[in-house]
Amino acid sequence: MDPFEQAERLALEANENPALIPQYIAATKHAQALEGAPGWKGRTRMTQAEKILEHIQKNGSITQREAYLDHGIQSFHRRLTDLKDAGYRLRGELRRNKVTGQEYTRYFLVGTYA
Repeated sequence: MDPFEQAERLALEANENPALIPQYIAATKHAQALEGAPGWKGRTRMTQAEKILEHIQKNGSITQREAYLDHGIQSFHRRLTDLKDAGYRLRGELRRNKVTGQEYTRYFLVGTYA
């Protein structure tokens, strides 16, 4: 299992078993270290808002968790505001995690403001 999948698996398991939190933290730090010091923008010259937009265009939608785990974006809602300020219309749909029952929002690109 690659380090990113392991960190994600431990995140789910630590939710059910708090004794796994130290392992989750260690796995997350390891995965973040593998991402490299320059960060995403340093490697791709993309802003975090552009990365969110690209993710939505490729996958149809994005959640805060996906933004953090896949792209290292911590200020997710600020980046959504940046996209809205740039003229993109986004729609959020409230969902419920099938395993934990926790609610989350999945965001979709609706279009642009004319």
